Amino acid sequence: MRGEYEELLCPFCEKGKIIALHFPSVWQEKRSITATFGSRRRLSKSKDMWIIQSGCNFCGKSKEEVEKKLKQQNII
Repeated sequence: MRGEYEELLCPFCEKGKIIALHFPSVWQEKRSITATFGSRRRLSKSKDMWIIQSGCNFCGKSKEEVEKKLKQQNII
């Protein structure tokens, strides 16, 4: 799984840039084979994962404050 760096707008001032590492969701297939029931396939999808790398360079908010606000607004 590879992450990509993305720039988000600051949720407080909407002028500064926040650097975040984003790991997109992936599909996984699990197979189980039994003598009685044969083969079964189950698909599952992982969640998106965001890691905030920096605080706001404009208003000076810390990365913890920015991460909390982005989670409250359902952006990450």
